Amino acid sequence: MQINATQIREGMVLIVDGELYRVTWKMHRTPGKGNACMQTKLKHIQNGRNLEKRYLSNERVEKASLDSRSMQYLYKDSAGFVFMDNESYEQVTILDDIIGDAETFLMEDIDYSITFYESQVVGIDLPKTMDLEVTHAPPEIRKATAASSLRPVELINGLTVNAPAFIKQGDIIKINTETLEYMERVKL
Repeated sequence: MQINATQIREGMVLIVDGELYRVTWKMHRTPGKGNACMQTKLKHIQNGRNLEKRYLSNERVEKASLDSRSMQYLYKDSAGFVFMDNESYEQVTILDDIIGDAETFLMEDIDYSITFYESQVVGIDLPKTMDLEVTHAPPEIRKATAASSLRPVELINGLTVNAPAFIKQGDIIKINTETLEYMERVKL
């Protein structure tokens, strides 16, 4: 699908010279003289190579038409990460480079949105928040202050986040997967 260069957004997947690239940064530049342009930083979907490309504002670019499917994470093996389509029960193995840092949040039996271009997997979208168990929390130190203090706690997936002092080992807490910040304690 052809779009105007000014419609480029971060996270969008473009086709550049027959290859798929994800937009990681964009800026619309309007110099005092000369033509306005859209400056972009792109990352190759498969090999992670970076590319900087400048488009004139009136230039047309090819946007990849993607579709997303809800898939359940099953396990990791030597070939990659295995997911199962929730509708067809077909299993798909996704390579480590596509999963990237999202591996920290992969948990068995949880559904994730997997993005496809034609039949090729090009990305994974994590849920905005996840509920994770606290596996280690330092003991609470009673202070005479009313201000809440944050302290590092370790989660079941190995991640360390800052949480309020009342959070203890065994608690389930809600984490923002984009900012890696504590949001709230989950009531069971």
